[in-house]
Amino acid sequence: MSERFSRHQIEDRDDNPESLESLAETLRLKEQYLAQVKVLYQSGILENFPATKEHPTPELGIVGIDGQEYPLPSYEDILDRLSNSETKELIEKKISQGFVKLQLTPFALPLSVLIQRYKDVLLKTNRESGIKATNGETLELNEDDPLDVWDKFIQADNPQTPEDKQLEYHIQTYDRHQTKEDRGGKYKSELLQDPQNAWTISLIEDLPDLPAESEGQIISNRKQIEVDKSPQDYLKLLQTQKEYQGETGQTPEEAFTTYLTYLQQEQIAIDDYKGQGKVNLLVGNYLSGRAPLFYWSRVHCKPSLDWENYDDRNIYNGCRPAVRF
Repeated sequence: MSERFSRHQIEDRDDNPESLESLAETLRLKEQYLAQVKVLYQSGILENFPATKEHPTPELGIVGIDGQEYPLPSYEDILDRLSNSETKELIEKKISQGFVKLQLTPFALPLSVLIQRYKDVLLKTNRESGIKATNGETLELNEDDPLDVWDKFIQADNPQTPEDKQLEYHIQTYDRHQTKEDRGGKYKSELLQDPQNAWTISLIEDLPDLPAESEGQIISNRKQIEVDKSPQDYLKLLQTQKEYQGETGQTPEEAFTTYLTYLQQEQIAIDDYKGQGKVNLLVGNYLSGRAPLFYWSRVHCKPSLDWENYDDRNIYNGCRPAVRF
């Protein structure tokens, strides 16, 4: 087990190996882990770290915004996280509610790098197989400009000048009149003071298309989150409703990883709101008084990382929640 990544309190562990093995089998955890590593490697996100005196075995990993190397968490690292009894109880509940898709997100990686890797995969997929909508229809990609990104995002996680606005993660409210501390937000540099945050391990629903209004299914007493709420409404929903306990909105890094995964594995573009999908509000993140969002634009023939006013509602806007552990 990598001490550079995992740590836990011994007294909180569930040391029943049969129980943990059953959970791993239910999730097809090893299979999903290897598939995620393949996506990250083929996307050019993972680097090869040479062996060192402290770590004699070569490793795959990323270089964070702080210049530090963060090795890819091993399969054993993930099992170790699941061995925490409270975590295991939450994950078992969320699996029954449809959270069955494992995701490894390189959170420490600069957003600018992740943006470029996503552009590269868009172009490569379009040229080799074409990009499909979730119904199999071919989508046109603007190869001259394959991704729209709100300019405030470019250095939002790693500001280069005092004028750059910093992205706040994990906020508790969208009130722009409050300070970052009052909102409960953290900058990426602050979160990376704990190296375990360099990689986000999460489960998401296997829902290429987010449910429209009145189309959310009820699974194990949880109704799938539907459209037509504001970012503030979704944030409150996730915080207060028991059925959504343990869920959060995706960070931009998680959203990029989700889109890369569907592109690499199935050659499809999700959150196609003029097709069968919806816009994904990245609830819980705050930049320059606004909430980030992500969608595929058929009008401009490309995906877009953009923004929404935190109190605006739209029949196209939904939320793709994640369960981190």
